[in-house]
Amino acid sequence: MRDPNPGDAASVTVLAGGRVIDPANGIDTIADVVCAGGQIVAVGPAAGAAYTTPPAGAPTGGGAAEIIDCAGLVVTPGLIDLHVHAYPGLGDFCVHPDRAGVEVGVPVVVDGGTSGVRTLGISRAFAQSPAIHTRVLAFMDPCLLYLATKDFIAHRLEIANDPRNLDLDAAAATVEEHKDYVIGFKVRATTTEDDRVSPFLEGAKAIAGDLPIMIHLGKYPYTKSLTNLDALAALRPGDIVTHAFRGHSGALVNDGTAVHPVFAEAAARGVRLDVGHSGSDFRFASARALLDLGYPPYTISTDLNLFNEDGPVYSLPETMSKIWSLGVPLADVIAMATVNPAASIRRSAELGTLGVGRAAEVSVLRVEEGPAAFSDGFETIAGERRLAPVGCVRGGTWIEATGPFSAAARAAGDPGAAANGLPRRQAGVAAASAAAESLTYQQTSP
Repeated sequence: MRDPNPGDAASVTVLAGGRVIDPANGIDTIADVVCAGGQIVAVGPAAGAAYTTPPAGAPTGGGAAEIIDCAGLVVTPGLIDLHVHAYPGLGDFCVHPDRAGVEVGVPVVVDGGTSGVRTLGISRAFAQSPAIHTRVLAFMDPCLLYLATKDFIAHRLEIANDPRNLDLDAAAATVEEHKDYVIGFKVRATTTEDDRVSPFLEGAKAIAGDLPIMIHLGKYPYTKSLTNLDALAALRPGDIVTHAFRGHSGALVNDGTAVHPVFAEAAARGVRLDVGHSGSDFRFASARALLDLGYPPYTISTDLNLFNEDGPVYSLPETMSKIWSLGVPLADVIAMATVNPAASIRRSAELGTLGVGRAAEVSVLRVEEGPAAFSDGFETIAGERRLAPVGCVRGGTWIEATGPFSAAARAAGDPGAAANGLPRRQAGVAAASAAAESLTYQQTSP
Protein backbone atom coordinates (compact mmCIF):
# COMPACT_ATOMS: atom_id res chain seq x y z
CA MET A 1 0.00 0.00 0.00
CA ARG A 2 1.29 3.45 -0.86
CA ASP A 3 0.13 7.03 -0.51
CA PRO A 4 -1.23 8.44 -3.76
CA ASN A 5 0.67 11.37 -5.20
CA PRO A 6 -1.28 13.36 -7.80
CA GLY A 7 1.94 14.51 -9.43
CA ASP A 8 3.32 11.01 -9.89
CA ALA A 9 2.24 8.65 -12.68
CA ALA A 10 2.45 5.83 -10.14
CA SER A 11 -0.51 7.41 -8.32
CA VAL A 12 -2.80 6.22 -11.12
CA THR A 13 -4.82 3.10 -10.29
CA VAL A 14 -6.75 1.31 -13.03
CA LEU A 15 -9.42 -1.21 -12.13
CA ALA A 16 -9.48 -3.00 -15.45
CA GLY A 17 -12.21 -4.96 -17.14
CA GLY A 18 -14.63 -5.53 -14.28
CA ARG A 19 -18.40 -5.55 -14.24
CA VAL A 20 -19.02 -1.98 -13.17
CA ILE A 21 -22.32 -1.53 -11.31
CA ASP A 22 -23.08 2.09 -10.44
CA PRO A 23 -26.79 2.26 -9.57
CA ALA A 24 -26.85 6.05 -9.25
CA ASN A 25 -25.81 6.43 -12.88
CA GLY A 26 -27.65 3.40 -14.22
CA ILE A 27 -24.40 1.66 -15.20
CA ASP A 28 -24.02 -2.10 -15.39
CA THR A 29 -21.36 -2.89 -17.97
CA ILE A 30 -17.82 -4.16 -18.47
CA ALA A 31 -15.51 -1.18 -18.08
CA ASP A 32 -12.38 0.28 -16.53
CA VAL A 33 -12.39 2.66 -13.58
CA VAL A 34 -9.39 4.99 -13.39
CA CYS A 35 -8.38 6.80 -10.20
CA ALA A 36 -5.71 9.49 -9.98
CA GLY A 37 -4.94 12.24 -7.54
CA GLY A 38 -7.51 10.98 -5.08
CA GLN A 39 -10.35 11.25 -7.60
CA ILE A 40 -12.12 9.14 -10.18
CA VAL A 41 -10.89 10.46 -13.52
CA ALA A 42 -12.39 8.07 -16.08
CA VAL A 43 -14.95 5.28 -16.35
CA GLY A 44 -15.69 3.32 -19.49
CA PRO A 45 -14.66 0.49 -21.80
CA ALA A 46 -10.88 0.66 -22.28
CA ALA A 47 -10.80 3.92 -20.28
CA GLY A 48 -7.56 2.77 -18.70
CA ALA A 49 -5.69 2.53 -22.00
CA ALA A 50 -4.73 6.19 -21.99
CA TYR A 51 -3.14 5.72 -18.58
CA THR A 52 -1.42 2.40 -19.19
CA THR A 53 -0.12 2.76 -22.77
CA PRO A 54 2.83 5.17 -23.07
CA PRO A 55 2.76 7.56 -26.04
CA ALA A 56 4.84 6.63 -29.09
CA GLY A 57 8.46 7.60 -28.57
CA ALA A 58 8.09 7.99 -24.81
CA PRO A 59 11.07 6.79 -22.76
CA THR A 60 10.68 3.44 -21.01
CA GLY A 61 10.87 2.99 -17.26
CA GLY A 62 9.75 5.42 -14.61
CA GLY A 63 6.39 5.41 -12.86
CA ALA A 64 3.53 3.35 -14.17
CA ALA A 65 -0.11 2.99 -13.38
CA GLU A 66 -1.08 0.26 -10.95
CA ILE A 67 -3.38 -2.09 -12.85
CA ILE A 68 -5.80 -4.29 -10.93
CA ASP A 69 -7.24 -7.03 -13.13
CA CYS A 70 -10.96 -7.06 -12.33
CA ALA A 71 -12.08 -9.47 -15.04
CA GLY A 72 -14.87 -11.59 -13.60
CA LEU A 73 -15.26 -9.27 -10.60
CA VAL A 74 -17.84 -6.65 -9.63
CA VAL A 75 -16.65 -3.05 -9.29
CA THR A 76 -18.90 -0.68 -7.35
CA PRO A 77 -18.79 2.79 -5.83
CA GLY A 78 -17.01 2.64 -2.50
CA LEU A 79 -19.17 0.75 -0.02
CA ILE A 80 -20.33 2.77 2.98
CA ASP A 81 -21.14 0.99 6.24
CA LEU A 82 -23.58 3.39 7.87
CA HIS A 83 -23.46 1.86 11.35
CA VAL A 84 -20.37 0.44 13.03
CA HIS A 85 -18.67 0.93 16.40
CA ALA A 86 -15.07 1.72 15.65
CA TYR A 87 -13.29 3.40 18.58
CA PRO A 88 -11.41 0.57 20.36
CA GLY A 89 -10.19 1.67 23.77
CA LEU A 90 -12.95 4.26 24.01
CA GLY A 91 -15.97 2.06 23.51
CA ASP A 92 -14.85 -1.33 24.81
CA PHE A 93 -16.91 -3.37 22.40
CA CYS A 94 -15.65 -1.51 19.34
CA VAL A 95 -13.77 -3.06 16.45
CA HIS A 96 -10.78 -1.50 14.74
CA PRO A 97 -11.98 0.77 11.91
CA ASP A 98 -10.00 -1.21 9.35
CA ARG A 99 -11.67 -4.45 10.47
CA ALA A 100 -15.03 -2.90 9.59
CA GLY A 101 -13.55 -1.07 6.61
CA VAL A 102 -10.74 -1.72 4.18
CA GLU A 103 -10.02 -5.25 5.41
CA VAL A 104 -13.43 -6.24 4.04
CA GLY A 105 -13.42 -4.03 0.95
CA VAL A 106 -15.27 -1.10 2.55
CA PRO A 107 -13.45 2.24 2.20
CA VAL A 108 -15.91 4.32 4.27
CA VAL A 109 -17.52 3.56 7.64
CA VAL A 110 -19.70 5.65 9.93
CA ASP A 111 -19.40 5.22 13.67
CA GLY A 112 -22.86 4.84 15.16
CA GLY A 113 -22.71 7.19 18.11
CA THR A 114 -20.04 5.52 20.24
CA SER A 115 -19.01 8.95 21.53
CA GLY A 116 -20.80 11.88 23.09
CA VAL A 117 -19.76 15.53 22.99
CA ARG A 118 -16.85 15.60 25.45
CA THR A 119 -14.97 12.67 23.90
CA LEU A 120 -15.62 13.55 20.27
CA GLY A 121 -12.23 15.21 19.83
CA ILE A 122 -10.21 12.21 20.97
CA SER A 123 -12.51 9.90 19.03
CA ARG A 124 -11.75 11.81 15.88
CA ALA A 125 -8.03 11.90 16.62
CA PHE A 126 -8.04 8.13 16.87
CA ALA A 127 -10.14 7.60 13.74
CA GLN A 128 -7.93 9.85 11.63
CA SER A 129 -4.56 8.75 12.97
CA PRO A 130 -1.95 7.47 10.48
CA ALA A 131 -2.55 3.91 11.68
CA ILE A 132 -6.09 3.98 10.26
CA HIS A 133 -6.56 3.44 6.52
CA THR A 134 -10.37 3.46 6.42
CA ARG A 135 -12.22 6.74 6.06
CA VAL A 136 -14.26 7.21 9.24
CA LEU A 137 -17.19 9.58 9.70
CA ALA A 138 -19.40 9.72 12.78
CA PHE A 139 -22.81 10.09 14.27
CA MET A 140 -22.40 11.83 17.64
CA ASP A 141 -24.54 11.22 20.69
CA PRO A 142 -25.85 14.65 21.83
CA CYS A 143 -25.13 13.87 25.50
CA LEU A 144 -22.10 15.56 27.00
CA LEU A 145 -20.88 12.22 28.35
CA TYR A 146 -21.73 9.06 26.48
CA LEU A 147 -19.71 5.98 25.67
CA ALA A 148 -21.16 2.93 23.97
CA THR A 149 -19.80 0.07 26.08
CA LYS A 150 -20.58 -3.60 26.44
CA ASP A 151 -22.00 -3.06 29.93
CA PHE A 152 -24.05 0.02 28.91
CA ILE A 153 -22.25 2.10 31.51
CA ALA A 154 -23.94 5.38 30.56
CA HIS A 155 -27.30 3.71 31.20
CA ARG A 156 -26.18 1.74 34.24
CA LEU A 157 -24.98 4.97 35.89
CA GLU A 158 -28.17 6.71 34.72
CA ILE A 159 -26.40 9.56 32.98
CA ALA A 160 -27.97 8.61 29.64
CA ASN A 161 -31.30 9.87 30.95
CA ASP A 162 -30.06 12.72 33.14
CA PRO A 163 -31.09 16.14 31.74
CA ARG A 164 -27.93 17.65 33.23
CA ASN A 165 -26.02 15.56 30.67
CA LEU A 166 -27.61 17.50 27.81
CA ASP A 167 -26.08 20.84 26.75
CA LEU A 168 -27.44 21.73 23.33
CA ASP A 169 -25.16 24.73 22.90
CA ALA A 170 -22.10 22.55 23.50
CA ALA A 171 -23.43 19.85 21.19
CA ALA A 172 -24.13 22.34 18.41
CA ALA A 173 -20.70 23.94 18.81
CA THR A 174 -18.99 20.55 18.62
CA VAL A 175 -20.87 19.62 15.46
CA GLU A 176 -19.90 22.94 13.89
CA GLU A 177 -16.25 22.48 14.86
CA HIS A 178 -16.21 18.98 13.39
CA LYS A 179 -18.68 19.49 10.55
CA ASP A 180 -16.41 17.70 8.08
CA TYR A 181 -16.50 14.64 10.35
CA VAL A 182 -19.79 14.55 12.26
CA ILE A 183 -22.59 13.72 9.84
CA GLY A 184 -25.51 13.52 12.26
CA PHE A 185 -26.74 12.51 15.70
CA LYS A 186 -27.24 9.01 17.10
CA VAL A 187 -29.85 9.48 19.80
CA ARG A 188 -30.69 7.06 22.58
CA ALA A 189 -34.29 8.20 23.03
CA THR A 190 -34.33 7.90 26.81
CA THR A 191 -37.02 9.56 28.87
CA THR A 192 -37.11 11.38 32.19
CA GLU A 193 -40.43 12.44 33.74
CA ASP A 194 -42.71 11.95 30.72
CA ASP A 195 -42.46 8.50 29.15
CA ARG A 196 -43.91 9.84 25.88
CA VAL A 197 -41.22 12.49 25.32
CA SER A 198 -37.44 12.15 25.08
CA PRO A 199 -35.64 15.44 25.80
CA PHE A 200 -32.57 13.96 24.12
CA LEU A 201 -34.39 13.28 20.86
CA GLU A 202 -36.26 16.58 20.93
CA GLY A 203 -33.03 18.41 21.76
CA ALA A 204 -31.20 16.81 18.86
CA LYS A 205 -34.05 17.75 16.53
CA ALA A 206 -33.81 21.35 17.71
CA ILE A 207 -30.15 21.70 16.67
CA ALA A 208 -29.76 19.14 13.88
CA GLY A 209 -30.89 21.33 11.00
CA ASP A 210 -30.40 19.27 7.83
CA LEU A 211 -28.28 16.63 9.59
CA PRO A 212 -29.94 13.24 10.03
CA ILE A 213 -30.84 11.73 13.37
CA MET A 214 -30.44 7.98 13.81
CA ILE A 215 -32.37 6.07 16.44
CA HIS A 216 -32.65 2.34 16.94
CA LEU A 217 -35.62 0.09 17.47
CA GLY A 218 -35.19 -1.70 20.76
CA LYS A 219 -34.76 -0.91 24.43
CA TYR A 220 -31.76 -0.08 26.57
CA PRO A 221 -31.10 -1.69 29.96
CA TYR A 222 -31.29 0.34 33.18
CA THR A 223 -33.00 3.40 31.64
CA LYS A 224 -36.48 4.05 30.31
CA SER A 225 -36.88 5.10 26.71
CA LEU A 226 -39.58 5.89 24.22
CA THR A 227 -41.51 2.97 22.85
CA ASN A 228 -40.52 2.04 19.32
CA LEU A 229 -43.75 3.49 17.97
CA ASP A 230 -43.39 6.78 19.88
CA ALA A 231 -39.81 7.09 18.63
CA LEU A 232 -40.88 6.45 15.03
CA ALA A 233 -43.63 9.04 15.33
CA ALA A 234 -41.10 11.67 16.44
CA LEU A 235 -38.73 11.29 13.47
CA ARG A 236 -38.44 13.72 10.57
CA PRO A 237 -38.11 13.01 6.84
CA GLY A 238 -34.54 11.88 6.19
CA ASP A 239 -34.01 10.60 9.72
CA ILE A 240 -32.87 7.00 10.07
CA VAL A 241 -34.22 4.08 12.04
CA THR A 242 -31.62 1.36 12.42
CA HIS A 243 -32.42 -2.25 13.41
CA ALA A 244 -35.60 -1.72 11.38
CA PHE A 245 -35.76 -5.41 10.46
CA ARG A 246 -35.47 -6.91 13.94
CA GLY A 247 -38.03 -9.17 15.54
CA HIS A 248 -40.54 -7.77 18.04
CA SER A 249 -39.97 -4.18 16.93
CA GLY A 250 -43.64 -3.27 16.81
CA ALA A 251 -43.43 -2.65 13.07
CA LEU A 252 -45.26 -5.84 12.13
CA VAL A 253 -48.77 -6.63 13.34
CA ASN A 254 -51.39 -9.31 12.67
CA ASP A 255 -48.84 -12.14 12.75
CA GLY A 256 -46.61 -10.35 10.26
CA THR A 257 -49.26 -9.77 7.61
CA ALA A 258 -49.34 -5.98 8.01
CA VAL A 259 -47.31 -3.09 9.37
CA HIS A 260 -48.37 -0.85 12.21
CA PRO A 261 -49.87 2.45 10.96
CA VAL A 262 -47.18 4.44 12.80
CA PHE A 263 -44.45 2.51 10.97
CA ALA A 264 -46.24 3.00 7.64
CA GLU A 265 -46.65 6.74 8.27
CA ALA A 266 -42.97 7.12 9.17
CA ALA A 267 -41.86 5.37 5.99
CA ALA A 268 -44.31 7.40 3.90
CA ARG A 269 -42.95 10.72 5.15
CA GLY A 270 -39.37 9.71 4.34
CA VAL A 271 -37.96 8.11 7.48
CA ARG A 272 -35.25 5.79 6.16
CA LEU A 273 -35.07 2.12 7.11
CA ASP A 274 -31.60 0.78 7.90
CA VAL A 275 -30.68 -2.86 8.50
CA GLY A 276 -28.19 -2.40 11.38
CA HIS A 277 -27.68 -6.17 11.59
CA SER A 278 -25.89 -6.45 14.95
CA GLY A 279 -25.97 -9.81 16.69
CA SER A 280 -29.69 -9.99 17.40
CA ASP A 281 -31.30 -7.02 15.67
CA PHE A 282 -31.92 -8.49 12.22
CA ARG A 283 -34.23 -11.39 11.55
CA PHE A 284 -34.78 -13.06 8.21
CA ALA A 285 -38.43 -13.60 9.11
CA SER A 286 -39.04 -9.89 9.75
CA ALA A 287 -37.08 -8.89 6.67
CA ARG A 288 -39.06 -11.28 4.47
CA ALA A 289 -42.35 -9.97 5.82
CA LEU A 290 -41.40 -6.31 5.38
CA LEU A 291 -40.06 -6.93 1.88
CA ASP A 292 -43.29 -8.69 0.94
CA LEU A 293 -45.25 -5.72 2.29
CA GLY A 294 -43.21 -3.25 0.23
CA TYR A 295 -40.77 -1.97 2.85
CA PRO A 296 -37.22 -2.69 1.65
CA PRO A 297 -34.16 -1.32 3.42
CA TYR A 298 -33.02 2.10 2.30
CA THR A 299 -29.57 1.27 3.61
CA ILE A 300 -27.68 -1.87 4.61
CA SER A 301 -25.34 -1.60 7.59
CA THR A 302 -23.74 -3.99 10.06
CA ASP A 303 -23.58 -2.45 13.55
CA LEU A 304 -20.26 -4.30 13.60
CA ASN A 305 -18.73 -4.76 17.06
CA LEU A 306 -16.72 -7.28 19.06
CA PHE A 307 -19.78 -9.40 19.74
CA ASN A 308 -20.62 -10.06 16.09
CA GLU A 309 -17.45 -9.60 14.00
CA ASP A 310 -16.82 -13.35 14.00
CA GLY A 311 -20.46 -14.12 13.29
CA PRO A 312 -23.20 -13.80 12.53
CA VAL A 313 -22.45 -10.41 10.96
CA TYR A 314 -18.82 -10.63 9.76
CA SER A 315 -18.88 -7.67 7.35
CA LEU A 316 -20.89 -5.36 5.12
CA PRO A 317 -20.42 -7.58 2.02
CA GLU A 318 -21.73 -10.55 4.02
CA THR A 319 -24.73 -8.53 5.20
CA MET A 320 -25.37 -7.44 1.61
CA SER A 321 -25.27 -11.11 0.63
CA LYS A 322 -28.04 -11.84 3.12
CA ILE A 323 -30.31 -9.18 1.65
CA TRP A 324 -29.49 -10.44 -1.86
CA SER A 325 -30.41 -13.97 -0.77
CA LEU A 326 -33.89 -12.70 0.15
CA GLY A 327 -34.55 -11.84 -3.49
CA VAL A 328 -33.54 -8.18 -3.63
CA PRO A 329 -31.87 -7.50 -7.02
CA LEU A 330 -28.09 -7.07 -6.92
CA ALA A 331 -28.20 -3.50 -8.26
CA ASP A 332 -30.61 -2.55 -5.46
CA VAL A 333 -28.41 -4.24 -2.86
CA ILE A 334 -25.42 -2.24 -4.11
CA ALA A 335 -27.46 0.97 -4.04
CA MET A 336 -28.32 0.25 -0.40
CA ALA A 337 -24.60 0.25 0.44
CA THR A 338 -23.43 3.10 -1.82
CA VAL A 339 -25.64 5.87 -3.21
CA ASN A 340 -28.31 5.54 -0.51
CA PRO A 341 -26.04 5.86 2.54
CA ALA A 342 -24.22 8.70 0.79
CA ALA A 343 -27.56 10.49 0.50
CA SER A 344 -28.45 9.67 4.10
CA ILE A 345 -25.30 11.35 5.42
CA ARG A 346 -25.50 14.27 2.96
CA ARG A 347 -22.32 13.26 1.13
CA SER A 348 -23.76 12.64 -2.35
CA ALA A 349 -21.48 15.26 -3.87
CA GLU A 350 -18.41 13.11 -3.21
CA LEU A 351 -19.47 9.56 -2.34
CA GLY A 352 -21.84 6.88 -3.54
CA THR A 353 -21.22 6.91 -7.29
CA LEU A 354 -18.39 6.44 -9.78
CA GLY A 355 -18.88 9.84 -11.37
CA VAL A 356 -15.79 11.59 -12.69
CA GLY A 357 -14.50 14.00 -10.07
CA ARG A 358 -15.88 12.02 -7.13
CA ALA A 359 -13.61 10.79 -4.37
CA ALA A 360 -11.55 7.75 -5.36
CA GLU A 361 -13.41 5.33 -3.10
CA VAL A 362 -14.18 2.13 -5.02
CA SER A 363 -14.99 -1.43 -3.93
CA VAL A 364 -14.26 -4.69 -5.73
CA LEU A 365 -16.26 -7.83 -4.94
CA ARG A 366 -16.32 -11.40 -6.16
CA VAL A 367 -19.61 -13.21 -6.74
CA GLU A 368 -19.02 -16.70 -5.40
CA GLU A 369 -21.55 -19.00 -7.03
CA GLY A 370 -22.64 -22.10 -5.17
CA PRO A 371 -24.34 -23.12 -1.95
CA ALA A 372 -23.94 -20.59 0.86
CA ALA A 373 -25.28 -20.61 4.41
CA PHE A 374 -26.34 -17.33 6.02
CA SER A 375 -27.25 -16.79 9.67
CA ASP A 376 -29.07 -13.96 11.39
CA GLY A 377 -28.05 -15.39 14.77
CA PHE A 378 -31.34 -17.25 15.15
CA GLU A 379 -32.10 -18.79 11.76
CA THR A 380 -29.79 -20.15 9.06
CA ILE A 381 -30.92 -20.01 5.46
CA ALA A 382 -29.47 -21.45 2.28
CA GLY A 383 -28.33 -19.11 -0.46
CA GLU A 384 -27.02 -19.66 -3.96
CA ARG A 385 -24.22 -17.10 -4.00
CA ARG A 386 -22.18 -14.77 -1.83
CA LEU A 387 -20.49 -11.39 -2.27
CA ALA A 388 -16.89 -11.80 -1.12
CA PRO A 389 -14.55 -8.82 -0.68
CA VAL A 390 -11.55 -8.58 -3.01
CA GLY A 391 -10.30 -5.12 -2.06
CA CYS A 392 -10.97 -1.44 -2.44
CA VAL A 393 -9.48 1.80 -3.62
CA ARG A 394 -9.32 4.11 -0.62
CA GLY A 395 -8.32 7.69 -1.38
CA GLY A 396 -6.80 6.51 -4.66
CA THR A 397 -4.77 3.67 -3.14
CA TRP A 398 -5.53 -0.01 -3.79
CA ILE A 399 -5.87 -2.12 -0.61
CA GLU A 400 -6.40 -5.87 -0.79
CA ALA A 401 -9.07 -7.35 1.47
CA THR A 402 -7.86 -9.70 4.19
CA GLY A 403 -11.01 -10.04 6.29
CA PRO A 404 -13.81 -12.61 6.40
CA PHE A 405 -14.53 -14.48 3.15
CA SER A 406 -11.64 -12.79 1.32
CA ALA A 407 -9.16 -14.87 -0.66
CA ALA A 408 -6.51 -14.13 1.97
CA ALA A 409 -8.74 -15.36 4.80
CA ARG A 410 -9.63 -18.52 2.89
CA ALA A 411 -5.95 -19.17 2.21
CA ALA A 412 -5.38 -18.92 5.95
CA GLY A 413 -8.00 -21.62 6.42
CA ASP A 414 -10.54 -19.49 8.25
CA PRO A 415 -13.05 -17.34 6.34
CA GLY A 416 -13.85 -15.53 9.57
CA ALA A 417 -10.27 -14.42 10.26
CA ALA A 418 -7.94 -11.99 8.56
CA ALA A 419 -4.83 -13.51 7.01
CA ASN A 420 -2.58 -11.44 9.23
CA GLY A 421 -4.86 -11.97 12.21
CA LEU A 422 -5.88 -10.16 15.35
CA PRO A 423 -2.36 -9.38 16.64
CA ARG A 424 -1.83 -6.90 13.80
CA ARG A 425 -5.13 -5.24 14.55
CA GLN A 426 -4.27 -5.03 18.25
CA ALA A 427 -0.96 -3.41 17.36
CA GLY A 428 -2.84 -0.96 15.16
CA VAL A 429 -5.21 -0.13 17.99
CA ALA A 430 -2.30 0.54 20.35
CA ALA A 431 -0.52 2.77 17.84
CA ALA A 432 -3.68 4.68 16.97
CA SER A 433 -4.63 5.12 20.62
CA ALA A 434 -1.18 6.52 21.41
CA ALA A 435 -1.49 8.97 18.52
CA ALA A 436 -4.95 10.01 19.70
CA GLU A 437 -3.76 10.49 23.30
CA SER A 438 -1.09 12.92 22.14
CA LEU A 439 -3.82 15.07 20.60
CA THR A 440 -6.26 14.96 23.49
CA TYR A 441 -5.49 18.33 25.00
CA GLN A 442 -5.41 20.02 21.60
CA GLN A 443 -8.85 18.81 20.56
CA THR A 444 -10.87 18.50 23.74
CA SER A 445 -12.34 21.62 25.33
CA PRO A 446 -12.39 22.00 29.12
